[in-house]
Amino acid sequence: MTIQELLSAAQELSLPDQLQLASQLMQAASQRLQTASEPTSPLSDTEDPLIGLFSGSVDLATRSEEILKQEINSGSGFTWKES
Repeated sequence: MTIQELLSAAQELSLPDQLQLASQLMQAASQRLQTASEPTSPLSDTEDPLIGLFSGSVDLATRSEEILKQEINSGSGFTWKES
């Protein structure tokens, strides 16, 4: 049903029924606005994808080579050349 059809049907209602319909529509709109403006709960640490970016070591950049050396072994598929 289109908006025009709904308006036409509403115009055919008696005045008390039109007032009741308008009241019901206002209540529904008010409830939707209240629901939309309610703050959502923040994500927990396990749900938030950004937590992993900040939960690591603060000196990651300066220790990156050291960390890689610790992680690489003969079975890892990586090779490491000392410079």
